[in-house]
Amino acid sequence: MDGVPVTALMGETLGLAIDQATPDHTYTYLFCDLLTDAVLAELPLSGVTYSTELNGIGTLSATVPYADDTLPLDPETATVPGRTALYVDRDGVIVWAGIVWTRELVKGGKAIQAAEFFSYYTRRYVKQTLSTDTSLILNTAFVPTGQRLYADQKYIMWSLLQYAHAQPNGNPGVATYLLVAPAHGVNRVASYFKFERPEIYASIAELAAADDGFDFGIEVGWNPVSNNNPPTRYKRARTWFPRRGRPADESGLVFVKGGSGGSILEYDWPEDGTASATEVSAVGAGSGEARVTSVRQDADRLAAGWPLLEQVTAYDGVIEQAQLDGLAAAELNARSSAQTRPTFTVAADSDPVFGSYEVGDEAYFVIDPEPTTPGGREGVLRIMSIEVTAATGPERVRLTCAAV
Repeated sequence: MDGVPVTALMGETLGLAIDQATPDHTYTYLFCDLLTDAVLAELPLSGVTYSTELNGIGTLSATVPYADDTLPLDPETATVPGRTALYVDRDGVIVWAGIVWTRELVKGGKAIQAAEFFSYYTRRYVKQTLSTDTSLILNTAFVPTGQRLYADQKYIMWSLLQYAHAQPNGNPGVATYLLVAPAHGVNRVASYFKFERPEIYASIAELAAADDGFDFGIEVGWNPVSNNNPPTRYKRARTWFPRRGRPADESGLVFVKGGSGGSILEYDWPEDGTASATEVSAVGAGSGEARVTSVRQDADRLAAGWPLLEQVTAYDGVIEQAQLDGLAAAELNARSSAQTRPTFTVAADSDPVFGSYEVGDEAYFVIDPEPTTPGGREGVLRIMSIEVTAATGPERVRLTCAAV
């Protein structure tokens, strides 16, 4: 990237030899009741792959072996889809957690598919009208006892989660205390109508994706142990405003392919104009000519000689013009600057080691000259997804990135 001094970002890392001794890693898999978080069983898993997504829902796939040493642990009861939480502990740190959603018979056991805790809110819906506009509601007390939403976007997310949790058996133990003051300072006009039954996760994602929006997720980890009590786990919703992660000059992350210190094993850095747009049309709720619409153009790129490239996206649950304008502006920005999604497979134990970076971080990626890239390639990219293939020995991490 022009203007970014490579040496400032890379420091001494390229001159250091990688320690050839690969450390062993210890994985522990805890299956817990979704509502109470009581441990049901600690089970071994095979073929484990897990991922985290920026503002999305990461997944896990694995096989639970049904064998003489695991059957006494009752894996059938401990892995019931839809009511079981799964925590992945790597060397004493919880690196992934979510909900088991599917289970099927395979050779030697049962294959499971799980998704991060935000997947729960894809199964929860707004069943009474909630709004920042008091003229649209009967009970003007604030959510969850009433129907009124706080105007700040951070508090709207809090309200949606509190609404979900206030219903019987509706709280999977996700704490919301990180969603209180301070506010983001970005007020929204938002209405969620009961007759539309908007999905709670989709409503939060749309709110976050608007212009001047935010990043969000559910953090997981171990609570401090005290008074000889059994260790407990936390899962807490939070936002990052204006964005999650560190800029490249702050993170100091450098991934290299080539040389003695290279950590990139494989990469795909495509060039794809089909993802680009110089005009975005956002279409909201309504029908016919009354349907809410918003159009945004990239005036700078058009003036520089780019052709008119149009993208139309539907937001069926959005009725407010201001919210739709924000969504259109955000999508135009994404399609103007992020025309490709490069992927890099890196060694987990090479510098930068797995655990030193997270989704949202920016990093410097360097491809040394090689036959398919004679001039080499380098640039600052933002990490959007991290996928890990679990192993006791060498691990591979797949990073999906986007242009900054």
